[in-house]
Amino acid sequence: MTLWKIETVIAATVLLIGLASSQLFAQTPVAKRNEERLRLQMEKQAERLQQQMRDVAENPDEMPTDSQLLVLHKEFISKAEKLAAEYERKKQFDKAREVYTSLVRLVPNYTLAQEGLSRILSNQSAEDRQLMTVQANLTWQDSGATLSEGMPVHIEVKGTWKVVYETGPEGIEIPEELRPRDNRIKLGTLIAVVANSPKDLAEAKPFPIADGQDFIAKQSGRLFLRMYDVDPTDNDGKMLVMIQSTFSK
Repeated sequence: MTLWKIETVIAATVLLIGLASSQLFAQTPVAKRNEERLRLQMEKQAERLQQQMRDVAENPDEMPTDSQLLVLHKEFISKAEKLAAEYERKKQFDKAREVYTSLVRLVPNYTLAQEGLSRILSNQSAEDRQLMTVQANLTWQDSGATLSEGMPVHIEVKGTWKVVYETGPEGIEIPEELRPRDNRIKLGTLIAVVANSPKDLAEAKPFPIADGQDFIAKQSGRLFLRMYDVDPTDNDGKMLVMIQSTFSK
């Protein structure tokens, strides 16, 4: 089944559920007793259609050729556009992003939907800003920013710091438990973790932070930053970091 057909059938199914419910409430007690059975049947059918939509979402088909189906297709797009615009007007950006994403999947080359999705992501990423100074000689430092899962994050970094060691000819061996699991992390790299508890802070896998970096928050939680070093206490310098995203409250 093509993606546009699935979208059309799902919309029709939702409409039928609403009509069926309203009719059953107005009918006899016997009909009312069947309401739950009908609702469950409708839900199962909707679940099957949604699964089919997920199966073909990555391979959308061309526009329908049947004239009646084409009318339904255009009607769905028109209503979805109005819904997205309404969500934007109310500043419900998460819901607007979901509608625009569905439109882009349905019609990948649809300029209005692409522009809308781009606009929403831009608005969300610019909604909140947090500026912090990361000291080279401290361990994990609280950025003051609580990231929201699924939200885009933009990072800007300015400054320099020094990694200082005093050692003999044997050098310094980094304990196994302190060696980074990410080969992008080097001695002196600015690193970050998203944590919700002291345990998270101790066990979370750090990731490197660079100037101009953009990423999507994989989980909600407080953002902590530091220099990667075994013992930071003898280091010198600092980094000024600006975090831009839609923060959790």
